[in-house]
Order: sequence, then C-alpha cells, then structure tokens
Amino acid sequence: MDQKTIEIVKSTAPILKERGEEITKEFYRDMFERYPEVKPMFDMGKQKSGSQPKALATAVWNAAMNIDNMENMRAFVTKVGEVHVKSEVKPEHYPIVGECLLKAIKTVLGADEEVLNAWEKAYGELAKFYIQIEEDLYKKA
Repeated sequence: MDQKTIEIVKSTAPILKERGEEITKEFYRDMFERYPEVKPMFDMGKQKSGSQPKALATAVWNAAMNIDNMENMRAFVTKVGEVHVKSEVKPEHYPIVGECLLKAIKTVLGADEEVLNAWEKAYGELAKFYIQIEEDLYKKA
C-alpha cells in the first residue's frame, strides 16, 4: 500500500471512532438485505443487543489506526478469526463484507472517491491478513 493510501485511511480514524457504530449498523442492515445467505453466520442476539455492530466498529477503527503495521493487530485478528472459523467464514465472504462496508462508509459519512478508493485498497490488504490467519486456524481445527 502506498503512503498516500495509508495517510488517508489513518486520517479517517477519528470519525470512525465517533461514528463507527452508525456505519456498522448500516453495514449489517445492507448486507443482510442484499446477501441473506450470510445471515446464519451471525449471532442475531448480538445484532439485537448492538454488541456485534460495536465490535465491528472497534475492529474497523483498529484497522485504520494500524493499517501501516497490521502485525500490531495479530492477537486481535486471531481472536476474531477463531469466531470466524466456528462460523465457517470463508475467503469468498470477504468481498461481500468489503462491498457492504464501503457502501456504508459512503452512505453514513458521505465519503468521497479518494477516501473510498483508499479504504478499498486497505480493505483488500486487511482481508488478506484475516484470510491468512484464518487459513492457519482452519488447519489447526
């Protein structure tokens, strides 16, 4: 990832901290509406209580803060990966999440193309990082 992309993504961290749950609630609403086949992978109790949107908001903020050094997130991502493995999340699910997350960022924040393009690149790198860790967890399971 180039330095400009990193700078743009990191610059979004304060707004993600402030409005992250708005983004993730919109994300889940949109994803479950357009991709109902992924809904069984999620704990609807955690959706209803708001704990899952809050957890995802924290993960997105954490990603923005550490986009230039994802190794800082390895322990966190491994914990998330353990949940993903139990829920049978596969690499092919990541494009759905990326598409819906970018749409939610645009809808909630009115993000411009420069920010959306930076987050698209960043999400691609983040997805690879998650998938790599989850592949190792699947092998151990």
